Amino acid sequence: MKRLFFALVIILIGVKVSAQVSGDKILGKWINEDKTRIIEFVKNGSAYDAIIRKAENPDVIGRKQITQLVSAGEGTYNNGIIHVIKGNKTVNCKANLLTNGKLEIKGSKGLISKSQVWGRYNEVIKN
Repeated sequence: MKRLFFALVIILIGVKVSAQVSGDKILGKWINEDKTRIIEFVKNGSAYDAIIRKAENPDVIGRKQITQLVSAGEGTYNNGIIHVIKGNKTVNCKANLLTNGKLEIKGSKGLISKSQVWGRYNEVIKN
């Protein structure tokens, strides 16, 4: 009976750790296609925020670009908000981890939407 209980506990711990790791694939630094902005996704409670780490305008570094992004499972994130700093506006945000290791970020307001594909930022190679 002790063996069965011990095995069950180990399996449950493994499932919990696996669920946490799969939702956290978005964590880390990402760079846009023209290499002018780097954001870092961090965990904020049960949601994810993206903080600007590098930008052409040094005044925006350290500010949150995306907030409240929630994992919907399997590399899909919903219900976030993109903060458009230049226009002091906000738009709805979704993100998807693509099979090639890139991240598609989509902002939308009403019927208008725009997507960008970001890559992982490798700190060893700095441009």
